[in-house]
Amino acid sequence: MRLRFTLLHILFMLFIPNSILAFSVNLDSIASKGKFPKFGVDVYRFADKFFNELDTAYVCSTGYKWNVKFRASSWTDFNGFYFDGKHQMGMLSPFCTSIGADVQFMAVAIGYDINVNKLFGDKDRSKSRFSFEFSSARISGRYYSIKNDDGMNIKYIDKKLINEIPFQGVKSSTWGIDLTYYFNHHRYSNQAAFSFGKIQKKSQGSFMVGVAYQSQKLFFDFSQLPDRIKDWLPDNWQGRNYRSDGYNIGFSGGYGHNWVARKKFTFGLMGMVIPSLHYGFLNSDDKGYSFRMNYRLNASAVWNHNRWFIGAVTRADVGFIYSESTLANGLFSIETKIGWRF
Repeated sequence: MRLRFTLLHILFMLFIPNSILAFSVNLDSIASKGKFPKFGVDVYRFADKFFNELDTAYVCSTGYKWNVKFRASSWTDFNGFYFDGKHQMGMLSPFCTSIGADVQFMAVAIGYDINVNKLFGDKDRSKSRFSFEFSSARISGRYYSIKNDDGMNIKYIDKKLINEIPFQGVKSSTWGIDLTYYFNHHRYSNQAAFSFGKIQKKSQGSFMVGVAYQSQKLFFDFSQLPDRIKDWLPDNWQGRNYRSDGYNIGFSGGYGHNWVARKKFTFGLMGMVIPSLHYGFLNSDDKGYSFRMNYRLNASAVWNHNRWFIGAVTRADVGFIYSESTLANGLFSIETKIGWRF
């Protein structure tokens, strides 16, 4: 069992005086405390209007500041090696599943997560995933990290599915920061489809652009492969390991669309392409530059009924690392939520 605090909760407790918390959260009341509180409220109101101004014929607030929700999520990571036209190998890690609940006030939340795999007697895997996201009408951002030192299962060889073969020679860690700008932010709400913080009233879409930074370490120790797989490797990979260690900087572009099928149902689809420049080690003892391409596809469905909401979000992030051989590295996840606003 794990207790989660959002970063905003910590900042909120550190920087808002207790006297204000005890007295009122009304902005006019805070502004009346003096020049500095008034300045802070003015800045907040300007930023709120700049970042969150909406066309209420298309997007509206939920009408509530609090919500409680229960959720279940499952995720896995994938690696596919394309050594040449005749040698391909794909591997997938066991799914990691958790359930949890939290209470949220605006952007501040506290809750519990339970590792279902461990709860039902499975091994406590050395896999972890963390994500912190913020979103306004105009801009959204995300910090994420993924780690897997627990190995994977080889699923196919040369485009043929096989009985899975455990492969423990995998160590990977990735963290990154994304920032995205929505052009049609008055009428399209990414929050409505993917975080359920707004309600999309009419179907609408938007083009988007952004920047992305990622630090990634990948190591595949091929000496731990079964002998028959080691013998199968191309001649130029015999006795070698795959290693990538460096950072990527890229620009993203894409399109998102929310389809309001009926008054209470919204379906969201978002796709992005992220060409990136990598600097670091790539199967060499010398640092250098290389090109990478990432693709992101998110889909969602949400049902809003008065204070209740039920939703599901699935995400796929796949990156292609190009060198003498190509590696496809991906993360796939699905999360369902049921909540009540008050």
